[in-house]
Amino acid sequence: MTVIELKEKLIEKINNTDDEQLLEHIADIIEFEHNPEYIHAMSQGEIDAVKEGLEQIKNGQCISDEEAHRQIEEWLKK
Repeated sequence: MTVIELKEKLIEKINNTDDEQLLEHIADIIEFEHNPEYIHAMSQGEIDAVKEGLEQIKNGQCISDEEAHRQIEEWLKK
């Protein structure tokens, strides 16, 4: 697929969607590519998830990076 064909395909898909969240994600990606200093404004759900994660860390409810990699390797073997 050529760059022109890919652009046309994307434009068509964008024009045919009413999914606001998807369109916001696409806009964020394009904005970041053209402006590396662009800062994504997090949704309330993202903010809540970060706060929850920080609270879990504070309460010792976390594992090391090494343990996470070990668990991932174990899951991938299944």
